[in-house]
Amino acid sequence: MSENSRGKRLAKNTVIYMVSNFGSKVLTFLIVPLYSWYLTTSQYGTYDTIVSVEGLIMPLCILAINEGLLRWLLKSDERDGAVVGTGYGIYLALIILSDAVLAVVFALSGWQWGGMFLFLLTASTMYTALQYTARGAKKNRAFAVSGVLYTATMLSCNLIFIVGLHYKIGGMLMSLALAYLAGALYLLVSLRNLFRPSNLSFDRRLGREMMRYSIMLVPNNISWWIMNASDRLMLTAMIGSSYTGIYSIACKFPTIVSTIHTIFYQAWQEQAVIEYDSDTRDQFYTRVFNVYVRLAGCLVLVLVPFSKLFISLFMSESYVLGYRYTGVLYLGALFSSFSAFYGTGYISSKDTKSAMYTTFLGAAVNVLVNLFFIKSFGIWAACYSTFFGYLAVWIVRMIQTRKYFTITVDWKQFFLLIGSCAAISAAVCFCGMAVTWMLFALTSAAALLLNRNLIKAAVRFLKDRRAKA
Repeated sequence: MSENSRGKRLAKNTVIYMVSNFGSKVLTFLIVPLYSWYLTTSQYGTYDTIVSVEGLIMPLCILAINEGLLRWLLKSDERDGAVVGTGYGIYLALIILSDAVLAVVFALSGWQWGGMFLFLLTASTMYTALQYTARGAKKNRAFAVSGVLYTATMLSCNLIFIVGLHYKIGGMLMSLALAYLAGALYLLVSLRNLFRPSNLSFDRRLGREMMRYSIMLVPNNISWWIMNASDRLMLTAMIGSSYTGIYSIACKFPTIVSTIHTIFYQAWQEQAVIEYDSDTRDQFYTRVFNVYVRLAGCLVLVLVPFSKLFISLFMSESYVLGYRYTGVLYLGALFSSFSAFYGTGYISSKDTKSAMYTTFLGAAVNVLVNLFFIKSFGIWAACYSTFFGYLAVWIVRMIQTRKYFTITVDWKQFFLLIGSCAAISAAVCFCGMAVTWMLFALTSAAALLLNRNLIKAAVRFLKDRRAKA
């Protein structure tokens, strides 16, 4: 495949994944002010902790079989019916067993959110498995529409349950679960041809192979969870849920970077697996990575002052101090995305064990920084633990993945962008609103100038797509 056609394929898939992801992630960001006015910092901290725990046990409950479905559907010699039948046979057995065990635990403990948690867990695992199936089967339009439906359901339910009925924590959990369920049901209908009983079969040999691949990603997923979410639990346990609420709100802003990365990564993961055996793989990977560094770094430059402006103008006073922490969290999100980019080497080569070791290291760094410094430095410790954890993972992966591919990093560009992001983050913490507005204008102009060629190419691509449609 030529360099030009590779780029077009990557661009096309990125646009499709943008439709699916961008709306839901932008919604997550835009409804943050709603949460700040209707929930106290303690209530929001409790909600975020529950969702974080659900994110922890989800890969444990289904042993990350969704990852196996994606990998085998993307590139294998097996029939799709065998892959789907085997993968979902394993999924159904695991989720039924997990729900039964957790139901007993919640009944014995008397936890008030037990029933809601089971509903949320089942709906989220179903939605995740079906999304990975859609991607693996290259049903990208169905994947995109499911994301739009998820977004619409989430917004509607938030307005009904939180604003209208004042259900607070319960309303937020119910909104999230119903959004997952709506997206899952749509995908189930859209992918119905894959689930025809006459096409499905269960292959024990294939099941063992998929499980060996997927189960090694469970510790990997848990390690990512530790770096993403354990801070909230440790803040709650060590200094209180009100601090967790402020930290959780601050974390919502770097999700913009994470969203851009998720959109790109879903397209990149598919392309990287397909092109892994190409003779010109290293040149292609290098070009894509350096363009991505420039785009993501410029995005952070703009978002750091923007976050302070948004929080100061639109959010409840009890959450205003959250802007102080966004700069470090944005840098952590950058290195998280760089780590994931290099992580495609493990997926392409099916070397999930090595991926697990790198994320173990990052998780260990994260936990140790939190344990030793949260009581003394509070939210700052949680921010820096996330940053150093992701930085450690990226450095190790950059070295370790040389056995899969070689990426030549443009270090001059890299250090200039990272240094500028750090400087702007420090400035925003100490300057007033007038200077923040000026920094926002300057960084926006610089970002547009540095990425002008990419922006022009994107506009031409969209015009060509519209003309062909």
